[in-house]
Amino acid sequence: MRSKILLPAALLLCLCLTPAVFAGTTNAEALARKAVSENQAESASAIAELRQMGPGGLRALFQIFAEEIKRNGLGSQSASGSPEWQRITAAIDSVAQQRDAYTSGLYWYTDIEQAKAASKSSGKPILSLRLLGKLSEEFSCANSRFFRTVLYSNPEIARYLSENFILHWKSVRPAPRVTIDYGDGRRVE
Repeated sequence: MRSKILLPAALLLCLCLTPAVFAGTTNAEALARKAVSENQAESASAIAELRQMGPGGLRALFQIFAEEIKRNGLGSQSASGSPEWQRITAAIDSVAQQRDAYTSGLYWYTDIEQAKAASKSSGKPILSLRLLGKLSEEFSCANSRFFRTVLYSNPEIARYLSENFILHWKSVRPAPRVTIDYGDGRRVE
């Protein structure tokens, strides 16, 4: 008798939850597509929503643009500087808060309280970086640039970091920049 009551209740629960689950997925997919829109206001809004979704927002971008990442990504012979690819990488970098994040797929918290909440819910410890500049910019400190280009882009290291840590970074001040003027019109920064 009990199973006769539980079966219809379970089916009803599944029917009620399924649209909500798919709606969340569909919403993330729609946001990922809007994040690379040529309309800057639409793009910025979608990127902000994906960022609020945490690592799931970043995963949505990687799922939607998997082919483009594979075609243009690290080690690709056909890397394009197309406007679409630039919008894709800009969206990924903004959501991940790491420059060239398409190479690592790592999501970085910039708010320590959010990182603590994620740590508590996942049981993972926080790996926190304090750096000069921002990890999301080209010219952060030399160590973070080295880590970004050599370590984080290594698939094994990126997977280990993602599976075992909640990642957080905090900028302590802007990175120093040095300009050398050769006196003949050439300058190196």
